[in-house]
Amino acid sequence: MTHEIRKHILREATPEEKKRHRAIREEIRQELPELTQWARETAARHRKRVAVGTVFTDQETSVLEAIDNYASEHSLDSRGAVVREALAHLLGIEIPRQ
Repeated sequence: MTHEIRKHILREATPEEKKRHRAIREEIRQELPELTQWARETAARHRKRVAVGTVFTDQETSVLEAIDNYASEHSLDSRGAVVREALAHLLGIEIPRQ
């Protein structure tokens, strides 16, 4: 993986920029409830997808089902516990169950 180091130049925003930024933040704040409602309605129309903070495709839901099955078969209480156990196995380290 390539890492790029950039130099950042920090400066105070001009009064015009501050005004524009304030207006943008206000517009977003006003539109957020409508956007949230739209997102919920859209997600509800996609019955073959699972909403967990994001929307998964049909193929991705099979992975979630496999994780859930593994969790229930191995007495793990969550998907996070499955991920911790998988990472412990892959890294060859002990991670205590929570």
